[in-house]
Parts: sequence; C-alpha cells; structure tokens
Amino acid sequence: MNAAIKDFGRYPTADLYALFQDVYASAEAMSETLAEKYPDLAAFAADLAALRRLPGAVALAAEVDGRPVAYVILRPRAPARLGHTADLSLGVAPLARGHGLGRRVLDAALARARAQAIIEIVYLMVRADNAAAIRLYERAGFETLALLRRDTRV
Repeated sequence: MNAAIKDFGRYPTADLYALFQDVYASAEAMSETLAEKYPDLAAFAADLAALRRLPGAVALAAEVDGRPVAYVILRPRAPARLGHTADLSLGVAPLARGHGLGRRVLDAALARARAQAIIEIVYLMVRADNAAAIRLYERAGFETLALLRRDTRV
C-alpha cells in the first residue's frame, strides 16, 4: 500500500477525527472509548491545539488516496522534570491494517523525535492479547517495563 507520511496540520480536523472514530470503533484493545476521550469534534480539536503547543510533540498520519488511514502521536509529558518523556498512541484504520503502515508512521515519529532531541524516553501501553501491536513495538526496539494483569476489563 503506497502511503505518504504527513503532519496532522496538513489535514482538516474532521478528517483526523473520522480516522480516530474508525480506529476506536474497530479496536477492542482501547482502554477508553472515543466518546470518553473526545466526546465531540470540538474536544478533539482542542486537544490537538494543546498538543501542538508542547515542545517535542509529534503527530503524523499515513495518507492513502488523499485520506489519513493511520496515525501516531508522541505526547510529551507536562511536568518539567518529565519533559524528556512522551506517551505514544498509534492507530490504523481497519482497511489499512496489515500493510506496514503502523510501522511506517511509528518509524517516522521516532525519527522526528530523535531529530528534535527533546524526547528521550517513549512510553506506551498495549494489551497483552494484542499480538500484532506487541510485535510492532518489539521490532521497533521497545522493551516491556511492566506487565499489568487484568488491567483492562474486557
């Protein structure tokens, strides 16, 4: 699948929100629903605006046929003493899964973070039964720091 990797700023907020809706609706592995995280487009837009103000933040999308189909966000932690750390979130639309787009946006985000030289440590959480995500992160060099059993009620 031929895709271009672009900054979130290149897309209308509604297109990105539609991608998040698609990912969240198809992924049982999320610990919260999209409505809990972003109750509406305005809340999503406000969060993206806040993200853009964070030094070292990265928000990229993989685009196919003019539409974003995968995303990655590196959100730096707010306290000054944790500013060198970030939380990662990544999602791929169901129709685009299995084509390496998750790896492409992840690699691009990590390269951007290295180039900015602000973020030194990236954290993420993934459910233990999400084998594809675990393989993706392990291949990208992530290590398991903790295993939380029964953390997310299924």
